[in-house]
Amino acid sequence: MSLVNGYFDSFRGAVNTWECDDNGHMNVQFYVARASDGAFFLRHELGLTPSTIRETGRTMIALEEHYRFHRELYAGDMVRMRSRLIDMRPRTLVVYHELLNAATDETAATMVAVSAHFDMKTRKLAPWPEEALARGRALIGPLPEHAEARSVRRETRLPDITLAQADTKDLIEIYRGPVARHHCDDFGHMATQFYISRYSDGSGHLWQGIGMDRQRLMRERRGSVVLEQRLNYVREVVSGDIVIVKSALVEVAAKTIRLCHFMFNGETGLLVATSEVTAVLLDLDKRRAVALSEEERAQFAPHLHTLEDIVR
Repeated sequence: MSLVNGYFDSFRGAVNTWECDDNGHMNVQFYVARASDGAFFLRHELGLTPSTIRETGRTMIALEEHYRFHRELYAGDMVRMRSRLIDMRPRTLVVYHELLNAATDETAATMVAVSAHFDMKTRKLAPWPEEALARGRALIGPLPEHAEARSVRRETRLPDITLAQADTKDLIEIYRGPVARHHCDDFGHMATQFYISRYSDGSGHLWQGIGMDRQRLMRERRGSVVLEQRLNYVREVVSGDIVIVKSALVEVAAKTIRLCHFMFNGETGLLVATSEVTAVLLDLDKRRAVALSEEERAQFAPHLHTLEDIVR
């Protein structure tokens, strides 16, 4: 292991055309995928090598991830990721990943994840081995100021509601579909990328549901982008499961809106994941955030919820 300025390299690659969305830049799910890729090298640095994981049946899984998106990445851009620990706890740790444009060294995204040592047989959290604790403590450094949470707090959770409760609260259904085998990782459950892909794929339904004409947005060359997001993993999702996502608009400001996504197991009705998001409209030509008009804010008003109302 070699540290440079307190970080170790955890990913190098490039942005593919198929990773970009209708806004012309890399889609949020692939930022998350890069953090997931970087976690392989973090596990390796902790002594949880691929062979060790196969032998012991113990690995590391994410419980929460917090993202801030700082700059756009486009098809063909080279990227690299550097990582370090922020905290090491008996069963969990807090890791920081920073994704950079490799050509300019500018920060594209910052990611703070709470992860845990996981027994794949019992499907429960387990204490870190002493070697991992020692290795992890050697990797600890401060969280940079530009990665601090702004509009979406870290290490907090949305309420654990059921699908039946959500159905009574007039939440907007933005996604429903199955979990395929290729959505799952080598630990047997859905990979992090495919949680956020469902929120992203449902964004058009979300905007339509809160009174914004999707076709009008496209004509006016405006798109929607995420500035900050927290993901929480509540219960495991495996291949063959069906999932439903219901969403709520909880805040409207001059330029931004804040959303809460609730993902449910469509068979059991239990909550499997949540996400809290701050998003803006983007001028696709000037590549700048667009202020919401009074008319648009008035359109959103009837769709506003509070978390207190959702769990009541």
